[in-house]
Parts: sequence; structure tokens; C-alpha cells
Amino acid sequence: MKVKGTVKSVGKKPNFWGDYEKNIPPKVKEMIYDQYYSLDTMFIYCDCSMQLEKNMMSAACSYLQGGSVTVKSSIIYPPNDCKGKNTYGELQAVMFGLNHFDKHMNRFTKKIVIYSDVKDINRILNRIVTFRKVSSLMKLQTSLILLFEQKQMENPNLNISIEYLSYDIKAYNPFAKSAHNAARKVLKEK
Repeated sequence: MKVKGTVKSVGKKPNFWGDYEKNIPPKVKEMIYDQYYSLDTMFIYCDCSMQLEKNMMSAACSYLQGGSVTVKSSIIYPPNDCKGKNTYGELQAVMFGLNHFDKHMNRFTKKIVIYSDVKDINRILNRIVTFRKVSSLMKLQTSLILLFEQKQMENPNLNISIEYLSYDIKAYNPFAKSAHNAARKVLKEK
């Protein structure tokens, strides 16, 4: 008799890098596999892409936890004062990650780590950096801070952080690349 269940077959670790796996530093591989198999921490990689001709942007997030990766994307129509401003799209991508992480986390999740390409993300969240000359960016910054605080209050048992995606984490990272590719793909389809 064959019984259906939730048991996964155990095998080799997935090869995220194909033929280039032998060139990947062991420390990077270890970090990638630790994130991929983590049960108590969800990692979210956010990215955006722009299409200046059509005044469109896209946001994408790769949600990973417990041996599963889910990639979601969305189209953004920036206001006139944010045309060509990549920071607008990157902050929208972080908001996208914040708005949807609860749909992808498991019951063991204790920590959410959101990665952003914005180097000054922590300074933006702490209002050290402000966008005085661009009103739409000022509004978006305020909305992002409020959403971040709201998600922290709604989820008191979760440690939620937003961090800069530094080069040492981004290099050879298939999850950062999947968010990047998803953002580009959704723009090509429009």
C-alpha cells in the first residue's frame, strides 16, 4: 500500500551554480545552504528593475526558508518626480517583501531578514537620510517606516530586520539573482 505524506526524499544538496560550483568559495556555499535550509529564519531578497521608456519599474522578492524558494514580482508605476530614480523602486521592493512575508513563512519562523540593494537602508529607516527635494520619496520613506513598525507590532514574536545586501552576501548568491531576474522578467512581459 502506498501512503501519501509530507516526507521529502533525502539526497544531495541542490547545485545552485551549475558548472561553476567548483569556483564558488566554500564560505559562500555554506552561507547559501544555511539560509536555504533554515527553519527558524526566513530570508527575503528584494530587487527592482526599471524601464525608462515606459516609465515603469518592477519589484521582486525571493522568499526562502526550509528548503523552499518562492519568487514573487509586481509592476510599479512611479510618480513623475521619481522617474529614473532607482531608490524609489528599491524601497518599493522592500515594502513588497514586508507586505507579503507572512504568506510564505512557516510555523517555526522566529526571524525575518530582508535584504535590500539600498546602501543607506538603515539610515533611511532611522531618518538620518531624508529626501527633501523629492516629495514622493519622502512619502515613500514615511510609508516604509510606518509599515516596518506596524509589522513589528503585529508580530511581537518575530525579529524583523532590514539589512543592506553587501557584496560579500550578494556575490554568487542565487537567491539575490532570482529576485533580480524576476524583476527584469516582469518588465519584459509588459
